Amino acid sequence: MIKNRTTQLVFQTIYITLALIGFIASLGYFDKSFNNEFYVFYTNLSNYICMGLMVAVWIKTIKQAHRKEDGFVDTAPKFTFMCNIMILITFLVYNILLAKDNSVFDYFTSISNLLMHVTLPIIFIVHWALFYKHGKTKWYYPLLCTIMPLIYVVFILIRASILPTNTTATVYPYFFLNLNELGWGGFIGWIFALLVFFIAIGYIFYACDNIVCWKNKKRANTNN
Repeated sequence: MIKNRTTQLVFQTIYITLALIGFIASLGYFDKSFNNEFYVFYTNLSNYICMGLMVAVWIKTIKQAHRKEDGFVDTAPKFTFMCNIMILITFLVYNILLAKDNSVFDYFTSISNLLMHVTLPIIFIVHWALFYKHGKTKWYYPLLCTIMPLIYVVFILIRASILPTNTTATVYPYFFLNLNELGWGGFIGWIFALLVFFIAIGYIFYACDNIVCWKNKKRANTNN
């Protein structure tokens, strides 16, 4: 893992620069039309949260670099783990379930799509892999990763319940949240499947995060 603050700052600055472009794109700037429903989409919200966290990390890294203190990034490791799973799900769900609705041309020419669904999620996770100290993840962290998506689902349901029936707004931004078409049975089924997916991905990250620690402990026991 990399402790050099200059390297961390370069990486974080690249992310924040691309995130700013992605944020502007999510508002519809590059499509020449303001997207007044930007706050409804999980893709945008998950990226916004990761952007905010990275800005906080970046500011702290600047202060540490100014004091010439090298070391691992240590800003909110638990929350960072949760954000990793959240943004990875953004990447996976879009590219597995939703991307097929777009043409290949639209997929690769959309700045918003490439940044918010591919580039920024990958860079955020790689930042965690390269600069955070590993082997500290607790067994219950993957369970905590369900909190933010559940809050999002509740938000969508509340918003849908207060919108007028004749609205032209996007009520359900994703087919697996469309309560009107799925019914409660189908809706709960999709939510349950996605939560299981969240937890499973979380435990894969948990295992990967601790594997080096486990190997070191095993090596130490063998030497003793």
